[in-house]
Amino acid sequence: MDFSLSQEQKEYKKEITNFAKENLNNEQYLEEYSEEMWKKISEFGLLGLNIGEEYGGLAENYQTAATVYEALGYSCKNNGFIFVVNNHVWVSQNVIYLHGSKELKDKYIPVMVTGEKKGAIAITEANSGSDAFAMVTTAKEEGDHYVLNGSKMFISNGPIADIFIVFAVTQQEPAKKLTAFVVDRESEGVKVGPNIDKMGLLACPTSEVVLENVKVPKENILGRLGSGSTILTQAIEWERCFEFAPHVGAMQRVMEDCIEQAKTRKQFGKSIGDNQSISHKIAEMKIAIELSRLMLYKIAWLKDHQKMAYAEVSIFKTYVSENYIKTCRDALQIFGAYGYTKEYDIERELRDALASTIYSGTNEMQRNTIYEMAKVMSW
Repeated sequence: MDFSLSQEQKEYKKEITNFAKENLNNEQYLEEYSEEMWKKISEFGLLGLNIGEEYGGLAENYQTAATVYEALGYSCKNNGFIFVVNNHVWVSQNVIYLHGSKELKDKYIPVMVTGEKKGAIAITEANSGSDAFAMVTTAKEEGDHYVLNGSKMFISNGPIADIFIVFAVTQQEPAKKLTAFVVDRESEGVKVGPNIDKMGLLACPTSEVVLENVKVPKENILGRLGSGSTILTQAIEWERCFEFAPHVGAMQRVMEDCIEQAKTRKQFGKSIGDNQSISHKIAEMKIAIELSRLMLYKIAWLKDHQKMAYAEVSIFKTYVSENYIKTCRDALQIFGAYGYTKEYDIERELRDALASTIYSGTNEMQRNTIYEMAKVMSW
């Protein structure tokens, strides 16, 4: 495995860093969704990074994507807005691109690449989180379409999405089967709830999505009837990699702020970084960043070689999320009372980080997966 960056990848990294620093850090929108920023990132071309040129994309590989999204997390302080982008790209647009028919891709991918239409994925329900098979949303066949009924909860991008990837039960007996559908927001019976007020990631609107007798054409099925579980597993695999890639960059940004604070803040006649209680916290940040980056690039390499990475993404997601939170908590200690104030951004970074052990599958569930995979994986 060669994880060294090509000259082209270095240029991509430099370009997204400069672009994000200049265009995506408006203080007014750090905790509020910005349509203006969405238009800017759409025009920049990031949404089509890994989409084929026939649909208006750049057809870059996944190692390039890992590099770019890490750089985005480093250079854009707006963690919530990055969450909007990731949910659109990796678990909506990418799902259609990989599993949709030519007709579905022709219809949706070009307008998603340009940002004209925004996407979201609808899996979670009020009583169905980690246990996706507990979902009760149904899709029943009626002539040339399916009728969907149910409600989805905590849907990231819900209030702003035009296109939903909806998972519903299409068979109960003898075994429960799920099917994935592409559902247009303007379809009759689709009702989107108000934005849910959260602790962090406030720039990413989140809501309930209710489906009341929503008619969806059969041609809007992704993959084939009953293949929703497979598509869901693959979608989550992409999400756990690329939704957490920016966190590696965010950890780097927070660490650099801590280094500057450690060098310039003086107590008892010397820089606080001269105390091991401070310097060791920063050393641990560096260790976590390097190991996270190596795992990220390994997963990207696996995906570029069309290999499964289910165990790897669970390990990556668990390790990054817990160290992302630890990095922000240690930053709060290093900055002291200043870190607890709104002025220094550290408290917002911590609030944004805390949810990372919950979304994309709780870390408790990740450890179950890692254990089960460890039992069957040979040396």
